[in-house]
Amino acid sequence: MAILKRFGWPYWAVGLVMGLFVPILLQQVTIDPVWHSGVIFGLVNSVLAGVIGYLVKHRGEAGWLILVLPVIFAVGIWVSGPAYAIYFAISYLCISYLAYGLTR
Repeated sequence: MAILKRFGWPYWAVGLVMGLFVPILLQQVTIDPVWHSGVIFGLVNSVLAGVIGYLVKHRGEAGWLILVLPVIFAVGIWVSGPAYAIYFAISYLCISYLAYGLTR
C-alpha cells in the first residue's frame, strides 16, 4: 500500500476517469457540444484541476502530480476527441499550477 501512496494513486484514478474515460465516453454519447466542451471540459475539469493543485500542495506530495490530469486528458483527447479540446489540457496545467502555487 505504501508504494501506491508514493505514486499518488488517487490522482491517477481521477486522471484516468476524467481524462481518458470521460472523453472517450462523450464521443460515443450524443450530447450537445455546449455541454460537451463548455460544462464538462470547461467547468468540471477546470475545478477538478484546481482542487488537485491545492491538494498536492496542501498534503505535501510530489509536485509532478499536478501533471497527471493534463497529460492523461491530452492522451484521451488525442485518441478520441475534437482537435480543439487539446487546448483544455494546457489550461488544466495552468490552473493546477496556479492552485499549487497559491496554496500555503
